[in-house]
Amino acid sequence: MFDEPRLVSEPRTIRLGDRDVAFLLKRSPNRRRAVLTVDERGLTVSVPWRTSDRYVVRFLQDSAAWVLRKLEAWEARKPKPRLWQDGELVDYLGQQLRLEIRAQHYAIAQLQDGGVLQLTLPDPDETDSVRAALIKWYRRHAQSYFRGRVERYSAVLGIEPPRVFISNAQTRWGSCNANREVRLNWRLIQASPHIIDYVVAHELAHLKEMNHSARFWRVVERMCPGYQTARTELDAMGQHFMSL
Repeated sequence: MFDEPRLVSEPRTIRLGDRDVAFLLKRSPNRRRAVLTVDERGLTVSVPWRTSDRYVVRFLQDSAAWVLRKLEAWEARKPKPRLWQDGELVDYLGQQLRLEIRAQHYAIAQLQDGGVLQLTLPDPDETDSVRAALIKWYRRHAQSYFRGRVERYSAVLGIEPPRVFISNAQTRWGSCNANREVRLNWRLIQASPHIIDYVVAHELAHLKEMNHSARFWRVVERMCPGYQTARTELDAMGQHFMSL
């Protein structure tokens, strides 16, 4: 007798309204009812193990309006392709800077008056070089800015400032561990200061409560009143910031 598989994922397509919709069908013996999920990866249909294909089709057709509305909302949030060329706008502390790219024998990045970030590069036409120079500038400023915010909110919390490291995580804005080390994603330097403050407060609160209990959120609230607004804004802009 063979063991029943614990989980099977299968890509499929269905016609909903006037468009073909790709989705991932996930079957699991542990699931008791069908659930639809729409996120940045698209549509996922999670069903109990022995759910028939006929039921899946009917379930999707009955939910077509909801599915299409959610897909359109996520597609609207997808970041626009970055061209890495002269005149392009980039984000920094909630403001937009205009790239001014110039050719020089050496590489340097300088913030100019009027919201201009000037990048001088030996190979200004190479998009990878432009991107690398911008990221290097972001990381340098993130290190000093984040450390200052950690010191400020550590004082509010009444603790010694932890060690601060810059993270290159693809899905997380920050983390904190029992060794009193806080890691903050350099991409966060694109966000407005109040959003950065929320993430800093969130991670420092873990030095008091290593969980997400009600007590934890009270610590966050004490440091960052109205943090819910910042969290909502970060959720809305997160995909754009992470696309860098």
